[in-house]
Amino acid sequence: MAGFMTSDAYVRVLAGPVGGGKSVCCGHELFRWMTTVQQPNAEGVRKTRFLIVRNTADQLKFTTIKTLHDWFPPGVACTWKPTDKTMYFDFQQDDGTRVVSEWLAIALDTPDDIRKALSLEATGLWGNEARELHPDVVNALLGRVNRYPSMKDGGATRAGAIFDTNMPDVDTWWFKMMEEPPKNWSVHIQPPAIITKAEYLERYKEEPDEIRCAEAFDGTVWVTNPESDNYDNLAPNYYPNLVPGKTQDYIDVYLRAQYGRSLSGFPVYDKTFKYDTHVAKSSLMPIRSDTYPLTIGVDMGRTPAAAIMQMTPSGQVLVLGELTSENMGIETFLNTKLKPYLYERFLGCPTVIAPDPAGWAKTQVGEISPVDVIKRAGFKVVKPATNKPKLRIEAVENLLMQQVDGKPMLLIDPSCHMLIKGFRYGYRWRENRKGDLVGEEPDKNEFSHIHDALQYGALVVNSGFTGVKQRQTVEVKPPPMRWAV
Repeated sequence: MAGFMTSDAYVRVLAGPVGGGKSVCCGHELFRWMTTVQQPNAEGVRKTRFLIVRNTADQLKFTTIKTLHDWFPPGVACTWKPTDKTMYFDFQQDDGTRVVSEWLAIALDTPDDIRKALSLEATGLWGNEARELHPDVVNALLGRVNRYPSMKDGGATRAGAIFDTNMPDVDTWWFKMMEEPPKNWSVHIQPPAIITKAEYLERYKEEPDEIRCAEAFDGTVWVTNPESDNYDNLAPNYYPNLVPGKTQDYIDVYLRAQYGRSLSGFPVYDKTFKYDTHVAKSSLMPIRSDTYPLTIGVDMGRTPAAAIMQMTPSGQVLVLGELTSENMGIETFLNTKLKPYLYERFLGCPTVIAPDPAGWAKTQVGEISPVDVIKRAGFKVVKPATNKPKLRIEAVENLLMQQVDGKPMLLIDPSCHMLIKGFRYGYRWRENRKGDLVGEEPDKNEFSHIHDALQYGALVVNSGFTGVKQRQTVEVKPPPMRWAV
């Protein structure tokens, strides 16, 4: 919440679990905005107007307004006019300035409500439980801020919008805006409200208090996360009482601060991938040794992708990096993407390519195969055992389900954004309109290419290939000089 309040972005989003204090935080941010951020005009008056928006009138009345009145009581901090649904602030500050502000609470459940909201001029906007607000309404409302006070009063010192929300479902507009925010947006996701007992023991080296523990439907024991926002202001058994009888979806969205399920199918690795387990907390470093080469799974076609993996002496498999592309051939991908990337990050590391087995087929033109192109680029190649999706997926799951010396066998560098997003939600099974699975192949989408590449690498790693005996490796060398004319 501190990062959310201190961000200078035009649009700020605060997302997280229930009970995390998001609404209270937003109320205090509006108060700070009107009392210190907005500069006084020539008469020494700090003038602001804020729109406070919720999806329905009932939600607005029983949640948003109630929270604001708890912290800024009418008759004490402000004047409340129910007919206008407006809180009026007018008071003198110790610095000699006067604060004059209007907080207009607006529900958006009727066309008249929406028309009213879109006819107002405001300094800023607070969208409460933002995932319930339609994108068209949000975009229209953003056009109403930075309109008050008028320029003759000095204008708005700071304008913009704040939004708070529980985590949205993937495949929604809010998910896209949070995952790939515009340059003038900032997104702040709170820590999970609960962690597994195993995570707690590893982190704090002591048994948790029983009152802060609860067992879920699948036998997982969850513990209130001491690092969660608002921890000290909730009863010790608040979160444990929310766990029993809840689905995994509920736990993920409302307690773990994770995105809801895709609308079009279950993630392929839904049962085996655990973000907190399989994603490293910091960048992973390669081992520069002839004995442990980089195994680079490569998916070809017109959207080549590469997953750079390495097995360590302990048997752990590190996914050190990823590369994706659009509309380019394999030769261009190798020369303009893979070689420079390897030179920049993995200089001195021997490598071997594990490409799609279909790449051994010769083309009708020139009797050359994609694998021939890879070899011609200076790489050594090892052939994965199969191209069947089921077996490829099982190769990755085999790594996900095992441990080495108490650590996950598969550990992914946090920079592998596409791989991680695919594991969490993007790489998913294909479904028809009735929600039934179609065949045994995942959807072909933006995440499938990098996951195909990972699977080819996993097949080779699972086969026992290390490069020690075969010595089918090539040391990364600087890319050729290119002269500009």
